[in-house]
Amino acid sequence: MQLFRRTALPAIVAMLGLISFAAAAPAPGQSTSATKIAIANPARIFNEIQETKDLKQLIETKTKNLEQDRFAREQKLKDLKALRDQLKPDAPQYADRDRELRQAAIEYDTWMKMNQAEMQFEQKRQMLLIFNKITTAVQEVATAKGIDVVIAEQKPEFPPNLDQINADQLRVLINSQNVLFNSPQVDISTDVITSMDAKYKSGK
Repeated sequence: MQLFRRTALPAIVAMLGLISFAAAAPAPGQSTSATKIAIANPARIFNEIQETKDLKQLIETKTKNLEQDRFAREQKLKDLKALRDQLKPDAPQYADRDRELRQAAIEYDTWMKMNQAEMQFEQKRQMLLIFNKITTAVQEVATAKGIDVVIAEQKPEFPPNLDQINADQLRVLINSQNVLFNSPQVDISTDVITSMDAKYKSGK
């Protein structure tokens, strides 16, 4: 019995050592380094990149031109109405002037709806295009920095006067905060903006 104990004890100790080593060793394909996490603020990136600034300028120019065209069309309607109102309803030309006015009003209404729809569609298309560029840029910056996960930071602004919102609206703003604290070193928003501006200015 003593012989068994003396010979078995070293084997048991060696077996325990192997078990401990197997538990501590990483599984095949598993990295031993810690996961690197960063944050990026899509809203800030979207607002600060040069492409968005140029897009806003283009939209403002188009809007200004449309306003000028709208004013001219509305003035035409006023002129047609004034010409019609110069006649009495029983005058021979009154019906023709009234028909011309109604036709112009229908054309104006159609023109307004078409331009509004086109403007909204173009804005949505450009917004989605830029967002896709942001996600690509985030991936490229993160890969270059060896980052594994990038969290989209959301920081909705609270109104300076809480009387402007009710309790439910305030609750939504609070619940929308997805990052309560981060070290400035983990925010790659500036790097993404720099990368996107460089590509945009080079025409890529």
